[in-house]
Amino acid sequence: MLNLNKSQRYLLACSYGPDSMALFSMLQKEGYYFEVAHVNYHLRDEATSEQENLKAYCTKHNVIFHLYEVKESYGKSNLEKQCRDIRYHFFADVLKARQLNSVLVAHHQDDLIETYLMQMRRRNLVLYYGIMDSTFIYGIPVLRPLLAFSKKQLLDYCYENSVPFAIDKSNFTNQFLRNKIRHDVIDHLTFEKRQKYLLEIKKKNVELLEIVTKVFSEKIETNCELLRLNELEFLYALVLKARALKPDFKLSKKQGVEIRKIVASKTPNITLEVDGILFQKHYDKFAFSLPNKHEDFSYLLISPGILDTPYFYLNFIGDASNRNVQEKDYPLTIRNAHPKDEYMIKNYSKTLRRLFIDWKVPLYLRKRWPIIVNYHGKIIYVPRYKNDFIIDTNSNFYVKI
Repeated sequence: MLNLNKSQRYLLACSYGPDSMALFSMLQKEGYYFEVAHVNYHLRDEATSEQENLKAYCTKHNVIFHLYEVKESYGKSNLEKQCRDIRYHFFADVLKARQLNSVLVAHHQDDLIETYLMQMRRRNLVLYYGIMDSTFIYGIPVLRPLLAFSKKQLLDYCYENSVPFAIDKSNFTNQFLRNKIRHDVIDHLTFEKRQKYLLEIKKKNVELLEIVTKVFSEKIETNCELLRLNELEFLYALVLKARALKPDFKLSKKQGVEIRKIVASKTPNITLEVDGILFQKHYDKFAFSLPNKHEDFSYLLISPGILDTPYFYLNFIGDASNRNVQEKDYPLTIRNAHPKDEYMIKNYSKTLRRLFIDWKVPLYLRKRWPIIVNYHGKIIYVPRYKNDFIIDTNSNFYVKI
């Protein structure tokens, strides 16, 4: 019935609901090794009795039981995410301590279709429609072996096999979008309509894989390369880039259209915040970055030595004349540039603001670009920026971008 590897050791995420209890029974009947992890969020009056019932059931069937009771207070927003964070960090700890291979969760076919319908209503770009049968959450492997079973099939299994369970009363409310979809749509699906949705999801994932494969295979670094993509490819290129910084990054089609206008515009430097991270166009390139409140920095180098900072690396133990540094210049100050700073180039004074414009330094780098100031307060070196700037870690001084 279950397509799992019997040489593996599993951790079953069990709420004492009918879905996870059906999976408990199937695992036991088919001879898999598993332990149980249960989280008591203390959000319902009956939570403690369910915890005790599950613990007793595990004891009766010689299954190791792991419990996490939430004692910390919850924040004011996004309770679902807070609970998710709590349980998966708990699962990760148990997995490591008990040397188990992966976590089993009891998502089923109804959950799969519900997730798909939620994705369609929210219109956010996704990398997979519905629910994957295997994935990684917070770095731990998660398997979903019940996606072929409907909710009704799992309930019938529990009744037919005398498997105990409890129903979470909050599932009967329409407080969350998922519950509303469940009650208004899923509960009324005919077999034909259910199969239609499953085929539709499968088809969309095939199409999506083609798009993602194309975007992955092409090196897209410049605005021109980005604009050559069609509308959907463009959106996924942005999502893939952004998720390298923020794995749960979300982008709507409307936001994608706005970014395309920015990329195509003649304005050289534009920054737009999207879902908590910054999209930045700087001249002919684009990038995503995490918001970072700029803080001035200043480091003192009393004599020739090494400095390894979040902003730059410096090794002046040997000859540093290539950075215009002489012995008489010590102690040196290496700090971030200020727009009104002036720098002498061939006996001509130029503000760093003007210099950065000429060099086409991206705005986000100007705020953290290091300069070297000598003992007399004179700027003696400003690292050169080029459009094809590449960090040379073999250099005696380089900027960390």
